[in-house]
Order: sequence, then C-alpha cells, then structure tokens
Amino acid sequence: MSKAVAVSLRRRFLYRLWAVVALFVVALGFSLWVVTDTARTDRAAQLEFQIVSASKHVARRLDYYRAALRQLAGDPRTHDELTLGTTDTQHAWAEDRIGLFPGALGVALLDPAGHVLGDAGALHIGKQCQADLVGTPLATSRRLLLVHRERADAAHFDMVEPVRDVGGALLGGAFLSFRVEHLQRVLDDSVYPGHALAIFDARGETVVRSGAAIPLETRHPLGDSGWVLAAGAPPPALTPDQIAVVATAVTTLLIVLAIMVEGIARLRRNIDTDLDLVRHGLEAIASDVPVPALTPQYIEFRPAMHEIELLARALREQRAELARLSLTDALTGQPNRRAFEQRMPQMLGLAQRGHALALVLLDVDHFKQVNDTLGHAAGDRVLLALGAALASVARGSDFSARLAGDEFALLLADLDAAGAHAWYARLVDRFKAELRAHGLEVHVSLSAGLVWLESGDSLGRVLARADRTLYQAKGAGRARLVIADAASDKTDMQAAR
Repeated sequence: MSKAVAVSLRRRFLYRLWAVVALFVVALGFSLWVVTDTARTDRAAQLEFQIVSASKHVARRLDYYRAALRQLAGDPRTHDELTLGTTDTQHAWAEDRIGLFPGALGVALLDPAGHVLGDAGALHIGKQCQADLVGTPLATSRRLLLVHRERADAAHFDMVEPVRDVGGALLGGAFLSFRVEHLQRVLDDSVYPGHALAIFDARGETVVRSGAAIPLETRHPLGDSGWVLAAGAPPPALTPDQIAVVATAVTTLLIVLAIMVEGIARLRRNIDTDLDLVRHGLEAIASDVPVPALTPQYIEFRPAMHEIELLARALREQRAELARLSLTDALTGQPNRRAFEQRMPQMLGLAQRGHALALVLLDVDHFKQVNDTLGHAAGDRVLLALGAALASVARGSDFSARLAGDEFALLLADLDAAGAHAWYARLVDRFKAELRAHGLEVHVSLSAGLVWLESGDSLGRVLARADRTLYQAKGAGRARLVIADAASDKTDMQAAR
C-alpha cells in the first residue's frame, strides 16, 4: 500500500491562481508579439527601401564624379601635358581645369608613381593626400581614395583615373578632389525623420553621417568604390490602437485576479484560524510554556488539537530528562564539553570580579597504548576510574568535565599553587585506587596543566593557555602538574606523584 503524500492547501490555491495568471500572460504576450512583429516587419521594409533609395542617389553622384574624371583623363590636352608638358604648364593645366568641375576642391596630373605634377599646395593637395597618391596603383585600377580631413572646413575625398597612350602604356593619372559636403547634402535629402544614414570608407571610418544618433544596423555596398552605406531606424513603437488592446487585456487580467484573490483570501482566513491554533500550540510546546486552550472552529481540527495537548504533557516530562542527558558524558557520568562551555562564562565573570579560579586540563598518559594492547573496553574502564576519582576528590565549588577522549577539564576555586599540587596528589592517589578497584594492571599516569583565569579572558584564550601548559607537562616527562605563572609568564615545573 503506497504512502499518501501530503499536499499544501495554500500551495494548491497558489498553483490555481498562477495558472490563470499564466494563461492571461501568454495571451497578452502573444498579442504583443503579433503587434510588435508587424511593427518590426514594417520598420525593416521601410529601412530597406530607404537604404536602397539612398544608395542609388549616392551612386549617381559618385558615377557623375567618375564620368567627369574619365572625360578629363581622355582629353587630348591631358595626354599632351603628360608627355610634352613642363611642370609649369602642367600646373597651369590643372588650374584651368578646376573651374570645369562644380564642387571640385583640387585638380592635378600625376606621374606613373603617383607624384603630383606642379605645386601641390597651390593645387589644394595636402601632405596626406600626396602620401596616399604615391601608393595609388595607377597601373592596374582606379579607385576612391580615403577621406581626408586635414582641415575641418575642407574635408574631401580623392579620385584617380590612369591615363594611357594609344599603345596602352601608362603615362600617369588624372586626379580630382571633391568636398564631402556634397555627399552630405545627398544623405540629408535621403534620410527619413528619426532615421540615420552614414557612409563609411574602406577603412571603416565615417565619411559623412546624417539623421538621428542611433545604431546603424543595415549596410549596403556602394558599387566597386569600397565604400559602404549604412542605415538605422528607431525601435518600432506601438500605435494608439495597439496600446488600447494592451491596456484592455491588462485591465481584464487585474479584475480577474482581484476576484480570485478575494475569494481565496476569504476561504484561507477560515482555515488559517484553526491552523494558527495548531501553530500556537506547537510553539508553546517548543518554548516549554503552558499550551493555551485549543478550541477549533472546524470539527475536523479537533483530533489534532487533542493530540497536541497530549504531546505537550509527554514532552514536558521528557524535556527534563533530555536536558540532563545532553549535559552528561554517557561513559563516565561526568559533565560533557557542552556543560563545560555553559559553565565557563559564569567562571570568567567571577574571575573578572577578582575571584581566584583555575582551569586544569589533564589527560591519561599512555592511554592509546592501553587501547592498542588491551582493547577499547580496557580503555573505557580507565576512563571510568578517572571519572570516579575526579568525583571523589571534588569539592562543592569544583567542576569537572570530559572534553573528548581521555582529556578532562576542571575548574577549581580558592586554591593557590600549593593547594593545587595537594589536590593533584590526592587525585593521583585516588586514580590508582580506582584502577585497582576496576581490576586494571596498567602503567598509566596523569599529566595536567593549570592556568589561572585572568580578567578579560575568553574561553578560547584560556583553553589555549591551558593546552600549552599541559604540553609542557608532557614534555617534562609526564605524570606531573605544571602551573603557569600569570605574573612572570613562567611555569612551575614541580612534580607531584
């Protein structure tokens, strides 16, 4: 027959309540998902349309610049200057041509290695531009150079077109430089309200940007220029109709929850009244106080109340016995370590007020050898003999306890060093007599260390000092009492047997 498993009535109520809440939350979450997914889809389509449209506008502008550069490179005058011109005529050629290209910042001819032919500074070609032009692969391709911002008011980008003779030999290149503000106007005209557009060069650096300061999530390459157009849009927002749907769902959920909570609370109050009686009865038992009158509202709780009253009477009788056993060592009948730790605060308080109190730690010399050779039963008899000896020599104010194994602790009052040695001698004599009474022929003795309780001592500190003194007795040959001198911090090593 399987054992019945108890369930929590309160937990079961909560499960039902949370199940309803979960259903409403799922329904609300699904509605929100549908609404937000539609908004996300519309936003993605709008963003894609914007970046494609903007890419076309930017590409047209770049194609215009490239077409102008190709026309310049194919001009016979350009060929003539590269083959027959001097530096002065090449410079003059560049100054004449700059007026032909609206928005151009600089025009120049380049030798096959990419060096500017003419005065680069006068042609508005900065040092960084010249450094980039020297690395331009004129012999293989044309490309957009990186954006240069040597001056904030003259940010520009450079284009190069190789110039060849009829045989295909490289004569040099034609160079055009345009202000980035022309591309800025293209982006400003293309960006939607609240959106953002930006162009990045081949190094990933921003050429121009327009619109809001939001992340750019969609990218589109700008032909073979090496540049990329990126676009971003604000997160999708709910429409007023969608907000109304959400508000209606939330309001419905709150009303249903309020009705269920009120009904469950009313039922729980009636049950909790009797449960509180049970709890108060058990608390009274746990606190060892009289159990109050237990009169349940529901008759089903009456047997439980009666059992609590019977239990309270039985526990009162057992508690007294358990309290005694919890503080007593089961083998020797001496107080145990717990009883010792409960007594120590009182003794430390007396020492604080100037009473002469001593703590003695002692153990049985060669006790392990007794266990190993004669067995643990013989060892237990040795401990019984020691417990009996301690009980026989104890005065009314003394207290002894077994801490662990063969280690015992004693609290002695109103003794000086001579009195302690006399007490130790009586204990040794009585211990030997008890061994004979238990029929034990064993070669064991007692080592003991005594320390005086001092003002400001703690349990851990005084035990540590006593333990060190006990080890001094062991180191001095065992079978002796060593007394720690509190004044000079030296030890009295007199032997007492």
